[in-house]
Amino acid sequence: MEKQKLSGKTILKLAGALLALAYLGFCLYAGITGKFPNMHKAEHVMRFGDLKNWVSGGISAVMIFALCITSAFNDLNLQKGRKKSFLPLFLTMILPIILLLLLESYLDIGWIGIALYAGIAVFLFGVAWTPQLLNQWIARRLLRNEPMSGKQQVQIIEWIHFHPLKKLLIFGLWGFGVVLVLRGIWVTATGKIEMDGELFLFLLGTAVLVVALFQKMRRYICTPYRNIPVLNQILSKKQLEQLLDGEHFEPIAFEDEGMKKYLEIYQSQNWMLIGGKLLSKKLALWFTMNRFRNHTSLKVLYLNGMTAKATADLDIRGDRYKEFTAVLKELIGYEGTLKLYEKEEQLAQKFASFFPEQTSEQDRVAAFLSQDVTAIRQDYIQTFSPPPDPRKKKRSRREREEKVFFNFNGERLTKIKRI
Repeated sequence: MEKQKLSGKTILKLAGALLALAYLGFCLYAGITGKFPNMHKAEHVMRFGDLKNWVSGGISAVMIFALCITSAFNDLNLQKGRKKSFLPLFLTMILPIILLLLLESYLDIGWIGIALYAGIAVFLFGVAWTPQLLNQWIARRLLRNEPMSGKQQVQIIEWIHFHPLKKLLIFGLWGFGVVLVLRGIWVTATGKIEMDGELFLFLLGTAVLVVALFQKMRRYICTPYRNIPVLNQILSKKQLEQLLDGEHFEPIAFEDEGMKKYLEIYQSQNWMLIGGKLLSKKLALWFTMNRFRNHTSLKVLYLNGMTAKATADLDIRGDRYKEFTAVLKELIGYEGTLKLYEKEEQLAQKFASFFPEQTSEQDRVAAFLSQDVTAIRQDYIQTFSPPPDPRKKKRSRREREEKVFFNFNGERLTKIKRI
């Protein structure tokens, strides 16, 4: 493994982070033990109000530490070619600030408060860092040798990106806004709180957000299995579960070290799992990629004209591009070129023409996925293949010309003879 050299700027950033961490420890020590009287004097700190010096000093130390360590990690480029997640580092800055404020309150009830503070700290930091560690572990549960039903497999895939938890949090936040508005109306109507301009604007703004976000919240929560793009908008929850009955996933092996470490793609007979998104091999017709610095976005065009999206948290270039493209060609089952630009509507009409007896898109897709689709896919390929290049015809005529060599004095002369 190549040894990483530290530049002078990186060393200064790491030193700044260590000093900030040491000062944070001093502030916590002063606050918990009650020593250093000057650290317990209250000062007015902007919107925070009156804060003790050890609290405001700790908040400053946390912010300096987070900025220095984030910049140093970027210099070190510890996740080469992989999409960087700023959530853990962002929470590393925000959560300690919240916890410092909580600690000041908990200290009023002694060591029980400190123990409670420590428990909350461990829990919140776990929430910040464990998702990245759990993603791969959850996905690898699909590789178990024991047989699993389609429902079990779909539920595992859904938890890769924690969608059930996200749905609960989103509904909770929206419901909290509803409670705030209703509570505000109740306390003002009963005369417990006098309505002033600031309270009115707060209630009005909250009510507008609650109403405006209702449809998005409902659509996010009610859409089944968000890790199955396109099909989750067409098929029912039960139909999606039945589609995976009898499927067995296996990992795709890569030669590139970065792809081995960061890019896990699983496939079964009819499905491929890329970036936690389940894509149908039967429906996949073509793909396009947008490559960014640390990640690659993928669009897969289905036979019915709809597009499924997935993201690979890796920079796909050079040899990686060849390996990744080979996997995607296996997904669509075709090596050639198709003319599909702005043909989504034509694709949808053609897809419907194969199922004249089905009246809804749900019935058509369900019927398509439940049968052998080889003939239908070949029809699509023939329809949307580009016309032959006339220049290739000229070359083929030249190839039919035979060169004949003859001479009188042993020197070669050339004569063209047509066959």
